[in-house]
Amino acid sequence: MCLTSEQLSELKPLVVAVVGPTNEGKTSLLRTLTNDPDFGHVNAFTGTTVRAEIQKVFYRGIAEILQLIDTPGFQTSSEIMELVLESPEVEARRGEYCLADILNAIPLDDEDFRHDLRAWREIERCDVVVFVANVAEDPNKSLLKNTLILLQHIGKPTLVAYNNLGDAERLTQGSPVRENFRREWDETLSRNSFFLVQQYDAHRRSFQDEIALFEKLVALTRNSLTQRVLRLEMQERRAHERRRLNDSRTIVAEMLLDVAAFQKEETGVELSDWKERQKALEGTLRETVLKREHEAQAALLETWGFKFGALDREALVVDDDSKERDDLFDDDVKKSGAVGAGVGATLGGILDVLSAGLTFGTGLTIGALLGGLVGGGGAMAYNSKYDRKYKRLSTRVQKRVVEALAARGIELVHKLQTRGKAMEDATPATLSAHPQRAELPALSSLLESFAKNPAYSKLNSGKFALGLDHFDWRRIPGASLISGEDYKTRDEAIAALAEELRKAIPDVD
Repeated sequence: MCLTSEQLSELKPLVVAVVGPTNEGKTSLLRTLTNDPDFGHVNAFTGTTVRAEIQKVFYRGIAEILQLIDTPGFQTSSEIMELVLESPEVEARRGEYCLADILNAIPLDDEDFRHDLRAWREIERCDVVVFVANVAEDPNKSLLKNTLILLQHIGKPTLVAYNNLGDAERLTQGSPVRENFRREWDETLSRNSFFLVQQYDAHRRSFQDEIALFEKLVALTRNSLTQRVLRLEMQERRAHERRRLNDSRTIVAEMLLDVAAFQKEETGVELSDWKERQKALEGTLRETVLKREHEAQAALLETWGFKFGALDREALVVDDDSKERDDLFDDDVKKSGAVGAGVGATLGGILDVLSAGLTFGTGLTIGALLGGLVGGGGAMAYNSKYDRKYKRLSTRVQKRVVEALAARGIELVHKLQTRGKAMEDATPATLSAHPQRAELPALSSLLESFAKNPAYSKLNSGKFALGLDHFDWRRIPGASLISGEDYKTRDEAIAALAEELRKAIPDVD
């Protein structure tokens, strides 16, 4: 189904004008659709987009298939409606008018109409119009009603994109609060003969909605070559999404393997000071584990196209309802067994990621996880041993730590996959303090098995002292015949873990 060079030379991009009242999310929608957080200008003020800006979409980086035009927002639809109906030509046609009449009615020298004029000129030259409807707004406002009436007369295919869907209602202090007007929008659009509608929330990205949006664009163009290329673009997007999900599973799997098989060891430890040395060794292990998780988070951010921006070096935001903290090991935290990911002066607030349009507060867990690391709670997180005979001290994390890291990694992937590229200061997408554990018994079983072999973890350095607890006997030739299991390389172990993670991080259809 590849295109020939001759077909590519004949291809004309589909020109799509993205229109709507001011400050309804047109630029945000285009940022999410094109995966470009730097496109256009976005803030909470009216009339931010003052001129038309074009975002081009290329098939495989070669053929230009789309020109997406971000237009200034409509601000004077009611006034334009009056001017159109007062026009002698329109009066002579008993109120019948078209796009040309709308353009002729807009004053060219009136500053109040300049944004609307630019938008209507882009409508004139486009092939398809996408009207962005902010479903959080009541469609019965005069500006919206008159905008829809004007759009009925443009004579061009129009698709309505529902943005800012939120929830139909939510409970606040026991009372329902309305968050969107989806039902009213459905009724209003139906009355005005707009029947092609697709939800596409710029803040809550849905890959399925994205593909459905492209399918509707295919339906709105009559050019068979353009239809074909748009379908090819949809295939490319599906493949790209699968690659990102596969890469995400691999990143999480590699982190889990590194942590599960990681252990710190110190020799020559005297009986008189092994407890003090244990505390220091566990602290080093903790910092290493948190740094490894941070590396995985950074890799996931890059995979999903988010910038790794400023890090909060002084405090972590632990969840939506809590305040920033300097000391994450206070008495309340210790008692609950939930410890924020404080890494000290070396790493600062390394886990709080503030990136373009994205904030992940990652305090208060690794949930019972690295809980109680200071003062009496360390047993919840560590499995430490002291060998008096060999004066050897070793420590590794408990199974629950790895399980909690898996839950955090899975939740982070879900957050990134569904996070739009809207406003940089948009409502933060926050990792919950206690992410829900994924029921993946096969994953836990694999990790327990791999944890027995320190060679699997890239965090381990140097040679371990000889001993049955450190030597993986399964590497002995022929051992698999006795044990009934095959020895896996590190890459094979990561692949096995990633496959199990597929149950929690599935591919797209």
